[in-house]
Amino acid sequence: MKKKILGLSLLSVLVLISCDKKDVNETTDFSSEVSSEETQITLPTSNFEERVLIEPNSTNTVYYTSGIIQYESNGEVLASLDYGDGTLNNEATLTIQNEATKIKLEKKDCKVKGIKSKYKKVIVKPLIKSRDCNYIVSGIIKYYDLKTGKFTATIDFGNGTCDDIAEKIDEKGNVYSFTVSEYFK
Repeated sequence: MKKKILGLSLLSVLVLISCDKKDVNETTDFSSEVSSEETQITLPTSNFEERVLIEPNSTNTVYYTSGIIQYESNGEVLASLDYGDGTLNNEATLTIQNEATKIKLEKKDCKVKGIKSKYKKVIVKPLIKSRDCNYIVSGIIKYYDLKTGKFTATIDFGNGTCDDIAEKIDEKGNVYSFTVSEYFK
């Protein structure tokens, strides 16, 4: 009888351990989301200036639908971002060296390391990296729970300075500074 109980106990432990591993592999946490964000813009240098030509604005949506921002360094225009004419669409036009491309401002069905993301992501300001820095140097992204649509947090990566500091603003409005490199361990 003791052998049967011991055998069942061991079998139960093995089943529970394998379930835990499966669960870990099927979900992501918020830090994994932040650390795996892809940039939309790569500039030659950090420490650029952001010049607002037309103030970004939104029309009944969480992302901007109009406005123009230029990114400059030493008087040279590195890139220009045009959010559009106010029409509801989730794209902006990025122009670098007279070459225009579209940037998606809303991401759904994203994957993090092959695992489906738990968040809808809204790009408020494009995530920018520079060739002279290992971190995202600028950009703002908002996270919403994919199932409920509830706002989760905003991450602000800064103003173009090459550093690994970002801010998280949670659903209650609390602001936390954190080191981005913590998430890349």
